[in-house]
Amino acid sequence: LAQTPVEKIVTKYEDVKGSKELVAKGAKMVFARALIKQTPVAPIADDVTELAVLKMANASKSDQKMFYNDLMTALKGYQYCGRHDSRNGTVDVYIMKGDGGMVEELVIYNPRIHSLNSLKGSFTTQELLDIRK
Repeated sequence: LAQTPVEKIVTKYEDVKGSKELVAKGAKMVFARALIKQTPVAPIADDVTELAVLKMANASKSDQKMFYNDLMTALKGYQYCGRHDSRNGTVDVYIMKGDGGMVEELVIYNPRIHSLNSLKGSFTTQELLDIRK
């Protein structure tokens, strides 16, 4: 199956000692949407078709550094949308647009806790801008 660059990072690091990952799609999205609805991105929860989360906080410092370097390389193909405050610190937000201008992937990275979130679906730019309000 075709993976986005960020999904490849999740796959690459999912078995690293100290990492934690969650990938939800299909029927698992029922439970994942319930979790998403408890976050600031709740307004787009119903449009998310796949969720991937990778947490590297408990990985070794060398694994965290390799993860970060690989992630920054992968994110070169994404549009950076800025920093936003969250309850777990400041996060960096990236998007990948598909054909037709719809956003197909929303990526949220928290460098303080080494947490990566990828939400795939079909979102309008306006829907994402409305989240900030």
